[in-house]
Amino acid sequence: MMGKKRMRCHDIRLLLLLFISVVNGALIFSRPALAADPAIRIVSPPDAVWVTEKNLFLAGTVQGIKIDNIELKGVDTKLKNDRATVNEGGVFGAPVSLKNGLNTIKIGSDKLQTSVRVFYTPDQKKNAPPKDFKRFYVHQKPSTLNCQDCHRLKKGEYDFKKIIPARADCTTGECHTDKGKAKHVHGPVGAGVCISCHSPHGTFEAKALQRTGGDLCLVCHQAKKEEFNQEVIHAPVEEGCTDCHDPHQSNMRFQLKAEGEAISALCFNCHEDGIFTKKHQHGPVGSGMCIACHQPHSSANASLLIAPTKDGQLCFECHEDRKAEFTMENIHAPVQEDCNKCHDPHSSDAPYQLHEEGGKLCASCHEEATPEIYTAINTAKVKHPPVDEGKCVACHRPHSSNYGSLLKDSMEKLCLSCHTDLGDIIADSQNRHGPVQTGDCAACHNVHGSQFSKLLARYFPMEFYSPYEPENYDLCFGCHNKDIAKTKLTTTLTNFRDGNYNLHYFHVNMKKGRTCTSCHDAHASNQGKHVRYEVPFGAWSYPISFTKSKVGGTCVVGCHAPKTYDRNNPQIKHSR
Repeated sequence: MMGKKRMRCHDIRLLLLLFISVVNGALIFSRPALAADPAIRIVSPPDAVWVTEKNLFLAGTVQGIKIDNIELKGVDTKLKNDRATVNEGGVFGAPVSLKNGLNTIKIGSDKLQTSVRVFYTPDQKKNAPPKDFKRFYVHQKPSTLNCQDCHRLKKGEYDFKKIIPARADCTTGECHTDKGKAKHVHGPVGAGVCISCHSPHGTFEAKALQRTGGDLCLVCHQAKKEEFNQEVIHAPVEEGCTDCHDPHQSNMRFQLKAEGEAISALCFNCHEDGIFTKKHQHGPVGSGMCIACHQPHSSANASLLIAPTKDGQLCFECHEDRKAEFTMENIHAPVQEDCNKCHDPHSSDAPYQLHEEGGKLCASCHEEATPEIYTAINTAKVKHPPVDEGKCVACHRPHSSNYGSLLKDSMEKLCLSCHTDLGDIIADSQNRHGPVQTGDCAACHNVHGSQFSKLLARYFPMEFYSPYEPENYDLCFGCHNKDIAKTKLTTTLTNFRDGNYNLHYFHVNMKKGRTCTSCHDAHASNQGKHVRYEVPFGAWSYPISFTKSKVGGTCVVGCHAPKTYDRNNPQIKHSR
């Protein structure tokens, strides 16, 4: 009897004894009460279990009677006379070596007897255990700890409630010396209280854990429990915390199972890194901070996001300074749904992490949403340069706008921001063509693409001379009287006449007729009736000076002598 002296398990005297009841896989610690009837109770291993370890440690307690030693039969103990000493606290233990198959270990003295059945198989496929036997995980090697390292011997009995915060540091011996050396160490490891998570004898859980998976972690991390129970749960959380966290130590914060400082190093253990490593990376991806957007455990939002994607709520967590850009009068539909409709949240080979380069991205929706536009574009002989170059955002805002069709500005200002020479002419002109006056460039031009020159919405001849056909002036006749040049004599069709002689007819209605833009500027002029300053003629330009009067006007032009017409008193002799 060694009394209260420190005793070592490998000395085969008192070998690290725990009074443990195994209830539903969890270890319940209690102090043994004095039994009314004498009895031998086996603490470890339980009855009817199977193990894959040949050597294990049998521990038990004698209650209600004083016995000096216990005999073990049916198993190799390497003890003298196969007898284990019972100490003054009534506990005993012995290392045993199992044979293949069923081992029935008989434990007793002259006065008391009991037994425990253990099935040993190094390969359960070759030697299957009985169906009613349960897998038991034992400590791989005999512990070098003393019983008093975990239990207090008090008045001749072990007080089994006094187990925490007793030190039971497995890292100071010869087995687990690599633990506790990393940059980030789990609290129990750092404190040397390994029995917070492991049983030194064994349990029904792998690695002799006290509980299964996340249930073990939540014993201490109760404050995290709600975080793990939201609508969307990360798959590793359901499987167990140790898929992502090293339960002992790591050089990475949060004891993550990865090397380096970037959280993404862990994520790449499961997620293909190809979606994160394209040419243009989202800021958090580039810095490896996946948790800037994703909750690591569970979330109320799809993809474990920290906020909903609708209306840009997630993106505004960081991009609050851009919020005004998304809240103008007209909002692009994808913005109201999900920024990911256009942007890849991780990385992309296109600028701004777009799913496709500019125009291709727009086409992916608008070929269906606005087919009339893409029909015009795809069949156009003449395309607006920004459209042809795929630069939709040259004219349109991608998120929201205070102008129709998400234009960057009013149509007039937008068009003239590129067509600056024309803008100067319009700005210096008193008389503006109706659509120019109202800023409606699209009245005459198809802004994306057209079958006609200068993106005109309808046909108009570009030549100075053109045979008269009403369809040749389809563009102008979309608004103006299409009969204006049909009749030689009239008092109603036009004011451009000498008496009743129709001067539009005279200039236009012939095989070598002048086109409308020979005399009129389609945009603006300081001369009445939008008469242009010059008449283009081949490589030459002839100046025009037009003076309007109440009954007609005078035209001085390089192509003929000065002419005056008067609706009341004809001034010109007409040859046709």
